[in-house]
Amino acid sequence: MTLISKNNIQQYVPQYPPFLMVDTLDVFEDQKAVSTFTITNDNILLDTYGFSDAGMLENMAQTCALHAGYKFIQGVSSAETATNSTKKAPVGFIGSIKDYVATQYAQVGDTIHTEVVIEHSIGLASVIRGQVFFKEEMIATCEMKIFLSE
Repeated sequence: MTLISKNNIQQYVPQYPPFLMVDTLDVFEDQKAVSTFTITNDNILLDTYGFSDAGMLENMAQTCALHAGYKFIQGVSSAETATNSTKKAPVGFIGSIKDYVATQYAQVGDTIHTEVVIEHSIGLASVIRGQVFFKEEMIATCEMKIFLSE
């Protein structure tokens, strides 16, 4: 089930094309999000192997941003949303990346599914575990420290 479609995704993340690396939000839980993303031939993070390491890392980070944006915007009442369309999703920054492993690279036309789980949160800082899947096989994983701005 898709919670946020590709047509509405930009309301929930601070990135814009051509640097937008998430298409949909399919799962939202308090400490977890799952997104999908289809690799297109004009993606700026393609390299000779396909969707690059930088692309997969950015996709994991944007899935985390999507989680934060969805949580933030869902916290705004419908009356506020109707009268204040300038409400923006929070901006986050990658503080560190640990234990990154990629076993395969998605190709143009492939759709990846990315799961992020928030393992620890203190204030505006979170430690997340990200995993990228293609056809139910995990193709990349890492731990990231993410910091949200106020």
